[in-house]
Amino acid sequence: MKRERSGRSREGTTLGDALSSQVKDQLRHLRDTLEKQTRDVVANQLAEGPPPWHRKRRLETAPEPSRANNSPGPAPSLPTLAGRRQSGRDITNVRAEPRSLRKPKDTQKPKFRFWDFPSEAVVRNSPPKSVSNSERTYLEHLLQTGNDSSTADGDELFIILGLDFGTSSTKVIIRLPFEPGEPTIAIPAPNACRSGKDPYLWQTFLWLMEDGTFHPLPEPGATVLSSIKQGLLHGRSEAAIFDSEAAITVSRAQAATAYLAFVIRYVRGWLLRNRPHLFRRRRPVWFVNLGMPAASYDDLNLAEPYRRIGAAALQLAKVPTSITVEASQLFLDNPHVAKASASTENAEELGIAVIPEAAAEMTGFAKSARSAPGTYLLVDVGALTLDACLFRLDQNVDTGDLYSFIAAQVRPLGVESFYWFLEEGKTQSEFIQQCDRALKVVAWKTKQRNEIPVFLAGGGAANHLHRETVSSIGPWLERYAPSDGIRLLDLPVPRTIELPEPLEKFGRMAVALGLSYPRTEIGRIVPMRDLENIPPPVVDDPSMRFISKDQI
Repeated sequence: MKRERSGRSREGTTLGDALSSQVKDQLRHLRDTLEKQTRDVVANQLAEGPPPWHRKRRLETAPEPSRANNSPGPAPSLPTLAGRRQSGRDITNVRAEPRSLRKPKDTQKPKFRFWDFPSEAVVRNSPPKSVSNSERTYLEHLLQTGNDSSTADGDELFIILGLDFGTSSTKVIIRLPFEPGEPTIAIPAPNACRSGKDPYLWQTFLWLMEDGTFHPLPEPGATVLSSIKQGLLHGRSEAAIFDSEAAITVSRAQAATAYLAFVIRYVRGWLLRNRPHLFRRRRPVWFVNLGMPAASYDDLNLAEPYRRIGAAALQLAKVPTSITVEASQLFLDNPHVAKASASTENAEELGIAVIPEAAAEMTGFAKSARSAPGTYLLVDVGALTLDACLFRLDQNVDTGDLYSFIAAQVRPLGVESFYWFLEEGKTQSEFIQQCDRALKVVAWKTKQRNEIPVFLAGGGAANHLHRETVSSIGPWLERYAPSDGIRLLDLPVPRTIELPEPLEKFGRMAVALGLSYPRTEIGRIVPMRDLENIPPPVVDDPSMRFISKDQI
């Protein structure tokens, strides 16, 4: 018999009816204790005050306009999609034709539509089925160490966690920005949680027991939760990720909060165990920079859940208790966490900042000797998503770097998505056309005639299908823009980062590295909604009107 989340069956019987009064009293006491811990840990975080870079000057992002005044600008001449949704479906804005020029419905060619995000899609890299006792003991020890709420009374030790929360895996780099030499360390993932053979990729999986307790490793009788991040990319954070026959339902927000809390606890524990000299007579103050796609960052409805989940996870990681569905929801419902979701400044008060991954990924380049002001196109190929962002980089000695986002697309067109769509009956030519259109919609917004520097990054940057599609943008721009095409560049590899385990390819760590910088050092970010929406010149491009046989 299926039960609702509250535990009440459709006949009106509840699980509580089977419990004795003594057990009910114990459960009430546990909940009261957890609620008190929730309030206390948030109060302590607020008492610490904002980070030092926040105290010196207000957060350097353009002010968020009120939603009532956030009216769209003129319609562009090419199809665009900036993350706006209607009735749960993607919509494509196209300049309307006069009625007299419109063809009858039965003779019109089918309109191009981007594919929707497949919430149920899973990556091919399967989660572990079992782990050794030594691996389990090691992880549990570090989680317990990271959960230690005792602190020294010495000077503050500011630690930034650059947290790249990915669809298939999560990467973390920490930075101590105010210590001599500015120590920067890539945190190895637990052996049992690693994706493939990469020592720094923590698989994005979670396990759930029937009593509502989450675990970072497989447990007897537990249900594995996947697709944790997918719902956050398209406004479904409150949608159920798991609905069992038992009296429990788990939302994607709850699962994401629990998963990130485990990651944060582990990172704290790893540092305390492996770098104890950093903490001698010091009081650690933890801050998390959480990345999200640039196109999603421009949508207030999507940026708010990221801030809420990040703030809740950071506070939950500090509570000396099991990570459960109830505990996750208590922190998500906390009034201060709710305020953090709606305000970047309130979020920083709780130790969390949400930053566009494109800006974070470009931070390493902006700080290198190779950097120069100009317009850049960044294409990040992940497991699920293809994230393309066109932006202008301005550099000033006094005010720092400025990232002005011109156009962005985030689409379910990553390496793993290709195989998922093939299983769903799509074709390779259709997938290439989807990628091609997403990239051209972004690249079309450039107004410069010289070559556009293009950074191809992410775990799927070497994938031939995506690389060839990116390369094809050059001849297309030369013909229709007009432009001198594109120039593919590689992101520079930093020399100062500490790698506890050898790493062959650093590309997948670029976002985490950029996120490890203090917010003001990453630069000022101007989202697309705050730029003038000037439509590009109308150019007749036959390739954009071509209908392949696979579309018929």
